[in-house]
Amino acid sequence: MKPLSVGNVVSAGLRIYRDNFKQYFKSAFLGYLWILVPVYGWAKYSAMMGMIARLAYQEVTEQPETARDAQRNVKPKMWDFLVAGILVGLILFVAIIPFSIIIGLVGAMAGFIFDQNSPIGMVAGVLLIIVALLLFVFGLLWLISRLFLVELPLAVEENVTATSTIKRSWNLTKGSVGRIQLIVLIGFLISLPILVVTNIASLIFQTLIGAGLENAPSLAAIGTILYLLLAFAGGALMIPFWQAIKAVIYYDLRLRREGMDIDLRK
Repeated sequence: MKPLSVGNVVSAGLRIYRDNFKQYFKSAFLGYLWILVPVYGWAKYSAMMGMIARLAYQEVTEQPETARDAQRNVKPKMWDFLVAGILVGLILFVAIIPFSIIIGLVGAMAGFIFDQNSPIGMVAGVLLIIVALLLFVFGLLWLISRLFLVELPLAVEENVTATSTIKRSWNLTKGSVGRIQLIVLIGFLISLPILVVTNIASLIFQTLIGAGLENAPSLAAIGTILYLLLAFAGGALMIPFWQAIKAVIYYDLRLRREGMDIDLRK
């Protein structure tokens, strides 16, 4: 196969998601249920999301795998998936701190440097803060894009650990941040109707739960359970779509950077 265009990446991910919807949704929903179990359940959830990514990748390479086989391959790395997720969260958290400090300093400097009684000074100060915020957003998006494929190497490749999968994602996404963000934007627009429907349904349930707390506590408890199930179902609808998109991006980047070596590194 040749390297894919942005449109082809999205359409391929959408096709894989559609063709395997039932299997992916079931796995994702079960994964969300595991979130209710502390620590071990979180590791299971992480591994099951990795399993979906692996299944999607195998579809891209035209070497489809059963869910049982995929689970057998990712199960030994279950804790690595959890650790990788924690490390990514820590990286993002640590990165946000200096950005936040810089924005605060820029805001303080704008207040001191520009005369707030002068319209020009106020406009200049506001523009400076806006520029700082934009730099913060773009910097965060850049970092997220570099870590976008973290679970794929761990799910697909051999001899990959929680730390090396982060490095692998970092290397693969080098120079492709803009392309990844464009794919994510298109994917977001495609998934927007589902997000709107699930958010409206969640709002309705929250309203019903609030009313139930006053009138019928037992009904409120049932409503809370239904709300959780709805939230899990909404997540189970969306996660496989994004895992499929990631799998196609991962395949495409490996093909672009490694060529035929892709067959040797599975």
